Formats: sequence, structure tokens, C-alpha cells
Amino acid sequence: MAHAVENGEFALWVGSGISRQAPNLGSLIERAFDYIRERAINPATAATYLPALEEALGLAEIEPANVQAKYAEPLATWPEHDAIIDRLWTKYSRVLDIRVPGTDADFILWDAIDIRRAFENPAPPAAEHLCIAVLILEGAVQAIASANWDGFIEAAVERLSNGVPGVVQVVVDPDQLREPPGRARLLKFHGCIVHATQEPLVFRRFLTGSYTQIMGWPEAADVAAMRNAVVGLATTQKTLVLGLSIQDNNLQTLFARARAVHAWPWPCAPASPAHIFCEDSIQQGQRDVLRLSYGDAYNGDPAAIHDATLLRAWGEKVLIALVLKLLADKLARLMELGLVALGKGPIAIALKPSLETFRDEIAEFAVPGPGTQNRTAVVNEAIALWSRMLSLFRSGALPSSREAYETLSSSTPNLLAADQNAQNMGLGRLAIALSLLQDGRRAGLWELRRPASNDLPSGAMTARALRPDGMDRPLFVVKSATEAIALKSKGAFANDNAIVVHADNAWHQMAGGVSARRVRAAPGRTGQIGETHVSLGDLLARCGDAATLQREFVAEMML
Repeated sequence: MAHAVENGEFALWVGSGISRQAPNLGSLIERAFDYIRERAINPATAATYLPALEEALGLAEIEPANVQAKYAEPLATWPEHDAIIDRLWTKYSRVLDIRVPGTDADFILWDAIDIRRAFENPAPPAAEHLCIAVLILEGAVQAIASANWDGFIEAAVERLSNGVPGVVQVVVDPDQLREPPGRARLLKFHGCIVHATQEPLVFRRFLTGSYTQIMGWPEAADVAAMRNAVVGLATTQKTLVLGLSIQDNNLQTLFARARAVHAWPWPCAPASPAHIFCEDSIQQGQRDVLRLSYGDAYNGDPAAIHDATLLRAWGEKVLIALVLKLLADKLARLMELGLVALGKGPIAIALKPSLETFRDEIAEFAVPGPGTQNRTAVVNEAIALWSRMLSLFRSGALPSSREAYETLSSSTPNLLAADQNAQNMGLGRLAIALSLLQDGRRAGLWELRRPASNDLPSGAMTARALRPDGMDRPLFVVKSATEAIALKSKGAFANDNAIVVHADNAWHQMAGGVSARRVRAAPGRTGQIGETHVSLGDLLARCGDAATLQREFVAEMML
């Protein structure tokens, strides 16, 4: 499944489960209830609003006569508060469908709840949205179907792309399907509060939440083009479901129509299953989708289909894992392409496990931050550290924005062989450097940590020899001597103890073909080590196998 995701076979289907920082549904329900209640006890408006209040109580399975004495009090003070909210939570679409005479059909949402105010001043994007944005920028995710009204995915893409417009083509109004494509298309088939707030005359009508809207959506003429686009997505791309129960009738209808166009096969081996649900267990709506999608094949072995479909991890963990796997697999592929071109493919095979071990050990840091239940802080830090390393490698400079993401390549792993820009950038040598650094770390020769500070002289990471006189040293990995010279001119090596790993051998040639190492003084006496320059180009030229390369790299490092 992960291999299929990174090569663009899957579309993401996302729901409220990945937007936990959006307004709480229970709070919105309470706001609507109190809005109706306050007007139901006002003599001037009671005749209009009292039936609506009684309808809400009926949905909550509360007899109005039993709570009539509490009508003057806010719902928060009622002993029945929790029971009412819990029952209305599962009937939210019915609550939104409560009608008040003389008002618009969406009055409860637009006026009683005041959904625009509820969504103003949104929180920053969470780990899930940031990882989706990375997968978009790296070319793995090209289509998303979203039932969410919030703008978290768009905000994450805007931030990580440093405000470059058009990376994501957001579609709320079917007319937007005709706009220029982006790297990914985001189909917001239930509407978008950001668009509705900015242009209510155009986008308010697309906010879909009431029971009547949901039931009518499969046949509504004004969303026919959107509906066709979403059915096309379910037909042509596999489905990774994150935080979406798919219990609404309109969504289940989409998958039934997709099967009528071109059914997904079962069994599917050796390919990935067509549907993956990130849940603790298969929910009823998801079970319905499997039955609709696989038809009679579902009856052959439902348990096997459920086992192949259920990924028992929440979206946050799944998305972080997919990002780490994608980046490691791209680096491994670029390393392979570069070494095969040199006639040294076996070295790539030998180094790849070290790159994967590095990936897995980095993944161990993906734990909730202190006092939180989410991994947003560590994802933000990982994005900053990754972008710092890649920017130093490519340009010999820090990223222009600490908030942005440095993309490895917009090509999927299976297309990297045709991506000459990625190959010519020397990114395969970056993968070699990381593999060799990991080998030394695993062998107990040195440790690798975060940069000591955000300043340029702190490098991409901190290296320290694991011996009594070991010292913290900033480590840089650069594409060529050009980037090293740029760093030097900016004072990056001012501490006189930097380690600079060069992807090519230009620095080695500039030094007259002698060793790239430079030790200016005896470290045992002065504590000053001097710059150390290591040329991967030179090492690869004179090392015929991985074992020799690893040994010579350790000798050149001189930590």
C-alpha cells in the first residue's frame, strides 16, 4: 500500500478525524440549541421558534414537557446537557435540517450557529495537514476528496510552498474544475467555509450538512460536475480513507456508481487493495463501501477483505510514516541511479539498509509533544531540519523561509529515472552521505544530533566522536565546491571545526589531488580541530565496494 501511495496510485479521502482543531461539533450543536431556545421563550418570537426547539428536543429523545421549566436557562446548566449533545451529535444533519418559518433552508447553519464566526481565526495546520502538503509537494498525492469545510490543507500547502500560488487546485464550485490544474486537486464536495466566508453569494449554497442536502446531493443538478469528478476519482484511483466514516448516503452512492463504471477487482494481489481505512475497526459505512465496491466477491471471504483493508492506525501516524518512507525511498532510488551509472550498483544495494535504518530511527522521535496528544510539534521541527539540510546541500544557504518545505523532487519514485534535474543535483550522493554517516553512528564511532542553533555555522547537524576527547562539530553536506565556498564566504566555518562532506570531487581537485582533510593543529593540545573536507567523488572513484567505501569514509572524517 505504501509503495502504491508514493507512486501516486491512491487518492486521499479525508474527514473531520484529521481536523481535530476545527470547531467542536458539540459546541456548534449547543450554539444552535441555545439560539433557538432564547427565541422560543421571547414572546415576540415564541410562535416561530418554539416548534423548532421542540423538534430539537425530539431529536435528542427528550420530552419537551419534562424540561420546559428549564427553557430560560442555558443548555450548559441542564442536567440533561451531556445526553442531549451526545444524541444530537449522531444526528447533526437532522439538527441542521430544522426549519424556521420565513428563513433560508440553511438558517440553522448560517445564522443560528453563525458558522463563519465559528471558523474564524483558525488554528495552524496540524501534523496531518502538513504531511498531506509534503506528499503533494513530493508528487505522491495528486487528488484529495474532502468532506471538511475547513481550510487546513490549503493553509499547510501555502505555508510549505512559501506562498507559491496554484500548487493545489481547490474545487468547491463545479466551475472551478475548469481552472488551471495544480500538482494536486482538492475536491471539497461538501463545500468550504473559507470560500463561503469570502464570497457568500457564490459559495454559501455549496455548504452541505443537513439531511435534506445530503439525501439530495446524488441527484442535485448544480453539483453534477463535482459529483462526476468524485465518482471518477473513486473509479480511477485507489482510496485511502483518513478520519472519514463514509456513513452519509451521498458518499456511499458515489462508490456504487464507481463500481458500475469500472469495478475494482478482488482478490487484488499483487497490487494494493483498492480501499484502505485508517481506523480501529471497520465501521458500518466503510463495510457498506466494501460491499458496494466488490459486489459478490465480498461474500467469498469478508474477513480477508477486512484484514487487507483495515490499517489499524490513526491518520496522523499513517501520514508521518508515509512521508518518511517516501523520502527514504526517493533517496535510495537516486543513490541507485547514480551508482549504477558509475558501474557500482552493488554499493547502492549494500548502503540502502543503512538509509532505511536511519529512517526508522528518525521515526522513533515522532511522539506527542509534552502536554499534548498530537505530533504537530515534531513534524514542524522535522520539516525545518530537513529543509535546512537540503537547502544547505543545494545552494550553500539556509532556506529563505524557516516555515517552508524544501522539496526533494516532485517526481514519484518510479519516475525518478526520467528526472534529470533530480539526478544532476547530486541528490543520490546526499543519500550516500547519510548512509555512511548512519553506518558510523551504528558502529559507535560518532553520534549525530540536531544543529546547536538556527545560525548558519551550526550546519545541517551536529557530529561528535564517541571518545573521551570528542567535540561537538557542525556537519555540512554540500553538492559541490561552489556551495562550500558560498558557505565559507558567509562565515559558516567561522568556528574552525566544521566537517564538510562534498558530493563531488571538485574540492579535492582544487586542493591538488591530496586528501580532502585539513587538520590545522593538534586537537589534544589546543582543542581546535580545523575544517575537515571529505570528497565523496574522490572516495567513490577509488573504492570498489561498500566495505572499502565505509572504511575510507571513516578515515576521512577524522572526528
